[in-house]
Amino acid sequence: MGVLDCMYFELTILIDRSPADVFVFLRDKDKYPQKEGSPVLLLEKTTHGPVAIGTRYREVVQMLPFYRGEILSKITRIEQSERLEEDFRGAGMHGHLAYAFLAEGQKTVLIQRETLRYHGVLRPCEPLIRRMLGRRLRERLEEIKKELESGSIATDGRLGP
Repeated sequence: MGVLDCMYFELTILIDRSPADVFVFLRDKDKYPQKEGSPVLLLEKTTHGPVAIGTRYREVVQMLPFYRGEILSKITRIEQSERLEEDFRGAGMHGHLAYAFLAEGQKTVLIQRETLRYHGVLRPCEPLIRRMLGRRLRERLEEIKKELESGSIATDGRLGP
């Protein structure tokens, strides 16, 4: 999927936690409860064992007030505390999500790159979806930052510092 024929987002945020902590939080995304109002209604790891290349997830998301979609994803690259990538498809789309974790002192510069392509009847809606999704992705990074910096999440899958 070339960048010119799909939506592309690149976002960066500074988080006051180590790259290892931020990496574990995103790697183990199925272990943390979803916030109230989250469009993610269900997130489950569907493969057994530790997260590695090939690990699969299933998400059910509220895409519109009247439409829920299922998104299936697979880890395609994992480098401890440096990179985490996955391919995803479902709900009329497919794409790729890549995180890079850069140390800045004791903090982390988290870079999120995402490519996304809609299919079928949703394709003409891409300009509107791009605006809405861009805003939502930025909000999500802010939520991740807030959650990690609050001390309410330990990076071993438990609640608490």
